[in-house]
Amino acid sequence: MNEAQVKCLLVLSVLAIIGFGPLSLTCLIGMYIVIGRPRWFYRLTRDLYLNASPKSEERVAVRSRPGSLALGVRLRTFMSLLILLILDIAPVPVTGAIAIYVVLTRPEWFRRLVLNIYRGIAP
Repeated sequence: MNEAQVKCLLVLSVLAIIGFGPLSLTCLIGMYIVIGRPRWFYRLTRDLYLNASPKSEERVAVRSRPGSLALGVRLRTFMSLLILLILDIAPVPVTGAIAIYVVLTRPEWFRRLVLNIYRGIAP
């Protein structure tokens, strides 16, 4: 487990504790990331995958997408987070569980998603 994973798990633990209520802070932060594309999240994702297995790095290939297709990825991601926000109104923190899964397992789909969301800007 690298330093970025430990930091993410600590932050997600705090968000899980204070996130009980009508709105999921984890979802709202995710929506902000999709819309604003802050540089800190791109760096965090890069650090999160820093010690990922070489096999994982080889298979991650981002297709060249025109700006309109990258915008489509952002819109679909935003809509997915909106659905998760609605699901998180229930007492089960779905988004937090998914975030912890991503931090612990570092799946390739998440890395590709972040690269596609940040396509077109110089992070």
